[in-house]
Amino acid sequence: MAQSNRENAMITTIALKDLIDVIKMMEEIERLIAELYQASGEAWVEDREFWLDTVAEEEKHANNIERMIKIVAAKPERFELERPFNQTDIKTIKTGLEGNIERVKEGEITREKMFNLARDIEASLIEKSYGEIVRTKDVEYQNLVNEITADTSNHKKAMEQQIHALKAGN
Repeated sequence: MAQSNRENAMITTIALKDLIDVIKMMEEIERLIAELYQASGEAWVEDREFWLDTVAEEEKHANNIERMIKIVAAKPERFELERPFNQTDIKTIKTGLEGNIERVKEGEITREKMFNLARDIEASLIEKSYGEIVRTKDVEYQNLVNEITADTSNHKKAMEQQIHALKAGN
């Protein structure tokens, strides 16, 4: 019986480490998105204020995720793994973002294409799934997830408005 309890504790510890690793990777993704938007603000002066406002919100998301990691680490008993993320998928997203940052800096992405890309990023699975990784009733954690989700929805709408304005010639 004692052996079985030890094995369960080890699995829980491994699952907790994996969960924290995934959440850390998601934090990195948010910081890369902020870096992409920062590069966009530098590339298109006419949109600088728009991009810099969005950078600030992406950095806030990364900071929220840092807090989420601390909450999970401090109170792991309040969390159940809901839907595991494939770390390979997250690494692929990270590589794609890094490549797009370079492409913006090199002038290889048009202004309109960047807004389309940003809209797609905001609509992507990685952005929408923070609340699906774990099940919890921890209010602080849920509030952070809800804030990221609401901001992300607003970002997507803002990108769509920018795309519409560009197509209308504004």
